Amino acid sequence: MYKFFINSIKESRPLEIIYISKNGDISKRIIIVKKMSKSHLLAYCFSKNEYRTFYIDRILAALPYKKKYSPTA
Repeated sequence: MYKFFINSIKESRPLEIIYISKNGDISKRIIIVKKMSKSHLLAYCFSKNEYRTFYIDRILAALPYKKKYSPTA
């Protein structure tokens, strides 16, 4: 997964992630990662249309997003 995060930062490529919140809610998000630390990502979330923090240990899956997107971030 880390390879996808790095590529998203370097190339502004969107990722599709499956994320579980602290409340146990599971959601699918399309994001572009802007910064990464050991524990979390700062990313633009197209679902919420804003920058969000995602904890890496709560990301269940991550893949490059295959469909066309319009970069608004």
